[in-house]
Amino acid sequence: MTASDANGGKRIEAVVKTLDVLEALWQAEGAGVTELTERTGLPKSTVHAHLSTLRSKGYVVQEGDEYRLSLRFLSFGEHVKHAEPLYAASDTPIAELSAEVGERVLCSTHQNGLGTVINVSGGSQSFTSDIDIGTHTYLHISAGGKAMLAHLPDERVEWIIDRWGLPAFTDETITGREALFDELDAVHDDGVAYSRGEYLPGISAIGAPILGNDGTVHGAVTVSGPEHRLENERKENDLCNRLLSTANTIEVNIMFS
Repeated sequence: MTASDANGGKRIEAVVKTLDVLEALWQAEGAGVTELTERTGLPKSTVHAHLSTLRSKGYVVQEGDEYRLSLRFLSFGEHVKHAEPLYAASDTPIAELSAEVGERVLCSTHQNGLGTVINVSGGSQSFTSDIDIGTHTYLHISAGGKAMLAHLPDERVEWIIDRWGLPAFTDETITGREALFDELDAVHDDGVAYSRGEYLPGISAIGAPILGNDGTVHGAVTVSGPEHRLENERKENDLCNRLLSTANTIEVNIMFS
């Protein structure tokens, strides 16, 4: 059975259900048929049939009554990661920056209106975080996301807002379209973007865009840490210029990759 998606294309509903089961299994970090039925809203017999098919193809493993994603997905993840030019281009620069400032440094890109973390380097003072390589984020809640949005055409930003909305994660999250565009104008002028407790209370970040010579937005590099510590680092140790220098190094690496 096929149906039209939001862009007018055709989608196969059986494939959609399989992907729903996979995503639910990933989010649950392993689950049984009953839990997956609750998570997906699909009939138990449908969930079981899709799990059986995935197991026969080696994409899930079964341990008792619980199913888990198989190690076969590692090859997909490694292939996608290394196929992204930002991964290799950012590896050394963000490691050097995190060693200098002692904080967690991320390199992200954008796809389908969401941000995706491509590379991470932890510094000596890094806080514990669930954001790692492959994590998807809304662009409006992060410094790196706003750094990217500020250099995208307005019509693309409008499309992203229409597609994903501006959901609030904390009381500090920007949830108004006009307020977001005002901030993006400031980011474009300043060269760097800030996130102050907009995703996690007490956690701040500074982001700089990674751009091509033609203005293509390849991604962003971000330094994040506890709000008071990052603010002191910004004032005392020229963190913004260090960040911009790192972004520029990544841009050069992409150019010659």
